[in-house]
Amino acid sequence: MSSLSTTRLLETHLGLSSHHSGLVSARAFRSILVTVHRPQQQHWTWREVADEPHAAVLFATGEGADGTPLPVARFVPPHAVESIEWSRSSEVIAVWVPLETLRELIHDAPLRPLTLHPTPMVQAFRAFTLAIARNTEDSTSISRYAIERLLAEMVFGALLEVFAGDLPERGQAPLAERARSTMLLHREDPQFTIAELASELHVSLRHLQRAFAKLGTTPGDALRRLRVELAESLLRNPDYEVLTIEEIAAHSGFTSGLQLRRALRAEGLPSPTRIRPSR
Repeated sequence: MSSLSTTRLLETHLGLSSHHSGLVSARAFRSILVTVHRPQQQHWTWREVADEPHAAVLFATGEGADGTPLPVARFVPPHAVESIEWSRSSEVIAVWVPLETLRELIHDAPLRPLTLHPTPMVQAFRAFTLAIARNTEDSTSISRYAIERLLAEMVFGALLEVFAGDLPERGQAPLAERARSTMLLHREDPQFTIAELASELHVSLRHLQRAFAKLGTTPGDALRRLRVELAESLLRNPDYEVLTIEEIAAHSGFTSGLQLRRALRAEGLPSPTRIRPSR
C-alpha cells in the first residue's frame, strides 16, 4: 500500500492528515496496513465511510485524557461513528483491514465497536503487531503474504473470542456454525484435524459428525472445502503468482501439491495449473 493510500485512509476514516494523526511509520502487508502514531490531538473521531471501507484494531500505550489506563485494544468497524480518547503521551499502533477481507472470515456477523480484553490471544496479537511495526527490514513477497494472512486470522480470532462470550446472551449458536468458525481459524494449518476440532469445541467426535450429517456432509468434507476455497482464491489472484503450487498448498492447509490436486478434484474443480490464469 502506497503512502498515498495511507494518507487517504487517515483522511477518510479520521478526517486527519498524516501529520495531525501523529503518523510515525506505516508498513504494508499486501491488503493490510500497520501504522504507528503519537497522536497530536486528545481524541480521534472515526467516521463512517462508504468507499473502500476498512476496519481497524487499535493498540495503545499510556493513559487516556482523563488519566485512566487506556484499553489494551479497540476494534472499530468501518460503518461506525466513534470518538476515541488519547493522551499526548500515547503511542497507538493501528492494524487496518479491508472490510472484504473480514467478510471472508466472519460473513454476515454484525460488527460493532468493541473493547478487546487482554486475553492470551489478544496479548499475542498485540506483541506480534508491535514487533512487525518496529521492524524496519525489508520483507519478501512470501513473508508479506504470510504476515497478511496471520494478521487477518488474528483479527478474526480476537473477534471470535468476543462473539463466543456473547453466546449465552444470544443463545448458543448451532454446533456446525461454531465448528466452521473454528475451522476458518485453523484451516491454514495442515496438522489441524477433526479430532482437534472436536476437542476445541468440547464435544465428542461422534456428536460433531452427527451435527454435520444433518446438513448432508461431514466435518472432514467441510474443512477440505474451506481449504479448497482458500487455495482457489490464491490461485486465481495474480498477486500470488510468485507462489509455487506447493507453496499455495502449504498456505492453504494441504500437506502437498498432490493433496491439493486431489481436493480440487473432489470438489469438481480443475487442476491448479488450469485454475491459475495464463501469464
